[in-house]
Amino acid sequence: MSKFNSKVSPAKADSVNMAGGKAYSRDSIKEEIATVVLNTMLNGNMYYETETDRLARIESLISQPEVAEFVAKTMVYTRTIGNLRSISHFLAGILSENVKGSDFLRSALNKSFVRPDDLTETLSLWNARNKGKMVPNALRRAMKDSLEGFDNYQLKKYEGSRNAVKLRDVVKLAHPKGDYKALIEGRMDNIQTAQTVNAAGTEDRASNYKEMLSNRKLGYMGALKNIKNILEAGADAETIDMLCTLLRNERACLNSRVLPFRFIQAYEIVKGMNIDRILAKKLIKAIEDGFIISGRNVPIVDEGEKVAILLDESGSMGPSYSRTETDSTCPFGHGKALMASMLTGLDQENTVGYLWADNAREVSIDGSPFDFIARTRRKGAGTNVHAALEGLIKTKTNVDKIVILTDMQMYDVDRWSKGTSQFKDIVTKYRKINPNIKILFWNLRGYVGGTPIKLSHDILEVSGFSDKIMSVIPKMWKDKGALIKEIETIDLAS
Repeated sequence: MSKFNSKVSPAKADSVNMAGGKAYSRDSIKEEIATVVLNTMLNGNMYYETETDRLARIESLISQPEVAEFVAKTMVYTRTIGNLRSISHFLAGILSENVKGSDFLRSALNKSFVRPDDLTETLSLWNARNKGKMVPNALRRAMKDSLEGFDNYQLKKYEGSRNAVKLRDVVKLAHPKGDYKALIEGRMDNIQTAQTVNAAGTEDRASNYKEMLSNRKLGYMGALKNIKNILEAGADAETIDMLCTLLRNERACLNSRVLPFRFIQAYEIVKGMNIDRILAKKLIKAIEDGFIISGRNVPIVDEGEKVAILLDESGSMGPSYSRTETDSTCPFGHGKALMASMLTGLDQENTVGYLWADNAREVSIDGSPFDFIARTRRKGAGTNVHAALEGLIKTKTNVDKIVILTDMQMYDVDRWSKGTSQFKDIVTKYRKINPNIKILFWNLRGYVGGTPIKLSHDILEVSGFSDKIMSVIPKMWKDKGALIKEIETIDLAS
């Protein structure tokens, strides 16, 4: 018996998730912040949590002085890498309220203001939360810095003449250098945007869209969001050809920061329209090609490695009771888009996919990823975390890495033993097949509670909706803290 070198006790569950399952707290408040922030789109209530409760929880996390600088970096990362706008505005507002006299806030806010409407949204939030109070210097000066970097096209496009807080209100507050008289007086030269085209008479819309596409004045996101308007305007064959060319433009696609589910929404719109089916097929193929291009990221596995992609199809992964979500914007919709991107982008011979809830079922993409997304529907109700691995164990499928796409609201039910056991027990069973297995939980919701097994060098967690997060995963396989370190590397110097 050892006298001095005592054994280390295994980690024990110290928390409960929103489904009532045992969970393990994350190692640090930074991990908690990154998890919840990168999973917040502010598009309504969720299955287990209202939007109001989510914002209150985020505010309590990010208002602590010791994490202020990390929160500022998370804000920049969320806006520029995660491509989430509303939650970055919320972080900007809370930081502006709580951080005084820092040497990083002004620069951090400026870096998170990608478009002029980021300024108006943040100022609107400040006004709503701080009625009658002066806007802090850091926020005002950051707005000044940002305004001086925008061109007239951007200023006109986002002047917000119909909004309660207009861009001219920000100019009057921030006093940027330059001539903003025309903006303040509402006399800026008109420009063509999707919004102005849609507001025009029906007879002008088709020609205006054609001109915008011809002159490259319609951006990639604008094209995706306005496909229905373009078609309803009566676009001719040449316009459709230009639209398809734009959607297949690799540089435009990769620079657009379009989230995967946006392609699915565009696909659903075109498929559901009462238009020439030959034309519809042509457009759908172009949208699908854009989707495939957007998925060209750093591989999540090394060459020659085998991987299993396991997507949670339980009830809480679907649209929330508030019905503010759709099939394409709920966690299962995001998960399908990510799964389709991985199943088409990785080596097909070394990749296997499963859906799981009460049980697991194997799925694959033999042809079109959009066909896979369209025909794949949730069949599960409960969240049996063991089912995610049971299919692999029963078939003795030997993979090097497992990626589990889920909202993390799991409970411990082992159908083999007809009782309850912890997730670590079934991981131990799988390690008889591959003792070196690495598992990644891709968290698609960011609820409170923690993880179903203690995170370690080979049990990892990543958060967010964007397939750009895939570029972090190769680093996480080597260092579980890679996402936090990636956020920490953001330079907040002016």
